[in-house]
Parts: sequence; structure tokens; C-alpha cells
Amino acid sequence: MKNVEHISAALLVGLSLTGFSVFAYVATTRPLTDLESVFLQFFSVATGFLGTFMVGRLSAKSAAADVIKPHARSAFRRLLSLYGSLHRMATIIAESGRPGQIEDYRETLAKLEVIAIEQISAADDALADWRDIVPEDVEELYRSARRGSRGGRE
Repeated sequence: MKNVEHISAALLVGLSLTGFSVFAYVATTRPLTDLESVFLQFFSVATGFLGTFMVGRLSAKSAAADVIKPHARSAFRRLLSLYGSLHRMATIIAESGRPGQIEDYRETLAKLEVIAIEQISAADDALADWRDIVPEDVEELYRSARRGSRGGRE
């Protein structure tokens, strides 16, 4: 689909240049009627505008992707960190249910607390990454979290 857009834009710009060339050639070989002149100019301008619009839209998409890509990478790294941390937590919880492990509940709780702190830190870092891109959404998330911690009251 992306290649079709690139090809379409290039064809329109090429068609515009071809139309201009035909217009220039015909205008130098014989006098043009008013209708021919208007038609050739309209054709060149319309295809030029449309081709330029498509090229501009494609370059804007490319520029936006270049701006967002570093943030997406760091957010993805944070997601992997959270996933690994949750996996470690699940392993500790599974091991704590084995016979003979119940007595070590303080140690298990301490491990779970450290992992939870690690997850909160990674989530805070991820939110800081997203604040660069969508600050309003991050602020709304913080407001929702504050409302939830107060039982829905602000």
C-alpha cells in the first residue's frame, strides 16, 4: 500500500511535468486557442497540486515516524523490562506455594516488594517517555490514578 502511494505521487508529478512540457511545446509551435490554453494550464496545475499534496503527505508521515520511533523504542524496552519483572514475580509466587516454603513468607514478601518497586520504577520511566509525545494523556492518567487512590473523590 505504501509503494502504491509513492508510485501514485511520482506519476502525478511526472504527469504534471509532462503536461507542462506538452503545453510549452504546443505553445511554441502554434498559437493556442483560449480553451486549449485554459485546459492545458488547468491540467498542469491540478496534477501538480495533487502530486505535491501526496508527496507532502508522505514526507509528513515519514517525518512523524522518525520523531516517534526513538520514543517507541524506549517505551518498548520498558515494556520488556516490566514483562521480565512480572515473570520473576510469577516464579516467586509459584515457588512460595511449595511444601516447606510457607515458613519463608517474610523473605518471599520482601522479594515481591522489591519486584513491585522495580515495576513501578519502570512504569514511571515509561510514562516519562510518553509524556514527551502525549503529555495531556499522561496527565489524565495521573489524575485518574489520584482519583482512584482517594476512592473516586478529588
